Amino acid sequence: MEEILKYLQNQLVQIPFRLRTYVQDEQGKKYPQRNIYIKIDKYLKDFLHNPEAHDRWIIIPGLRGVGKTTILAQLFLNHYQEVDQQRMLYISLDEVVNVLGSSLKDVLTAYERILGESFEKLTKPLFIFIDEAQYDPKWASVLKSVYDRTNKVFVVCSGSSAVSLQTNPDVIRRSIFQKLFPTSFTEFLMIRDGKFPIKDLKKNLKEAIFNADSAKDAYEKLKKLEQSVISAWSSIDRHYIDEYLKIGTLPFAIRMKDEVRVYQTISLLLDKVINQDVQSLGRFDTKTLVHIKRVLFLLAESDVVSVQKLSTTLETSVNTISNILEVLEQAELLIRIMPYGSNSKKVRKPSRYQFMSSAMRSAFLSVAGNEQIFIGQKGRLMEDIVAMTLHREFVASSRGALNHDSSKGGADFILTIAEKSIIPIEVGVGEKLGTQVRNTMKKVHSAKYGIVICNNELALLEDSNIIKVPLDYFLLI
Repeated sequence: MEEILKYLQNQLVQIPFRLRTYVQDEQGKKYPQRNIYIKIDKYLKDFLHNPEAHDRWIIIPGLRGVGKTTILAQLFLNHYQEVDQQRMLYISLDEVVNVLGSSLKDVLTAYERILGESFEKLTKPLFIFIDEAQYDPKWASVLKSVYDRTNKVFVVCSGSSAVSLQTNPDVIRRSIFQKLFPTSFTEFLMIRDGKFPIKDLKKNLKEAIFNADSAKDAYEKLKKLEQSVISAWSSIDRHYIDEYLKIGTLPFAIRMKDEVRVYQTISLLLDKVINQDVQSLGRFDTKTLVHIKRVLFLLAESDVVSVQKLSTTLETSVNTISNILEVLEQAELLIRIMPYGSNSKKVRKPSRYQFMSSAMRSAFLSVAGNEQIFIGQKGRLMEDIVAMTLHREFVASSRGALNHDSSKGGADFILTIAEKSIIPIEVGVGEKLGTQVRNTMKKVHSAKYGIVICNNELALLEDSNIIKVPLDYFLLI
């Protein structure tokens, strides 16, 4: 306990200086705040002004490398001067568990000693920031206990996507989940060049593309936004699109810029996901863990691979491959997109797998070290971006479902919004005629309209109720 006390005393003094490296560059220029920061900051401010506020436990799960520590550091430092500095604690459970050999429970017991009062007797607000929560398997029950003991503590904790799996109904009832996704193109521009998006443009584009009555209605709404889109792109270097596809979905990579270093870092990051996050789920032995990177490598080259084919290629059981894919989906390395149709069809036909971060796929493709590989796979990377965007905007918030047309020549995606609006979507980086969407719409008669996301100009294919949405528009969502 004495060692933990010393650690906490040192932490309370040193952490503001240590966290600055996460919120500013070497010249001292602050990194911009991402969209999620504004949401969480509102909860924190509400608690500051009303310590009886109910929403006081925020959990931020997300894939490794998407910037969770930066969000915590920004929240901590931006409010550090507003309260008694002893009443703001920041700890990383990676350090507590692996360096100190201790636990979150012991740390919080020691913290009560430093405060000179138990959590039950608190009269002033207290703020606890916990990074890498997944390193202590009991983090959820410990924080639930603190939450129940006092209404004077505000907690923000972050961790890998595996954190979501360690929760139970009691935690879900008390906490608010704010999932952090890979960076959008507009966030990429903010981090890279400090360029902020045009107010309400994302909201208006999303409304026009996905909430229209028909392709014609979508076209007319997008036409009204055309000048705003042109204005936005007038100050964007078009080479940024390739940079975004290759490395731009991970914040650390944007600042690093050197592709070789980025891919080396992603490889180390993947090792951590596999050897720590996946292993913590306790489903695989060491021999099986070796197969995981090979599965990802095979998926990097092809989105739709049957479990049977992967099993044969890797000389392991179908059951093992199915378990690996399930865990990779839970760890949010992959987005599983099931075939559209009845449950029996979903079981019989192979699922499509997109990478949550296109930079992950790019890292695997970079092993070949050939620029032609990138050009050939650019379409797949763009499909990752579209899948991640649709997953973030509709699936993760339970406002929609994402499937694919498993028949040959069918649409890449079929988006169902609020269980009623069905929109087949085709994606490409070159010229597109909308053939895939047409094929799907012939079978899915209830489709509201079709969307082709491509390099073409904004166009309405009125005879077939399809709209061509340029990448220029879609990337600003």
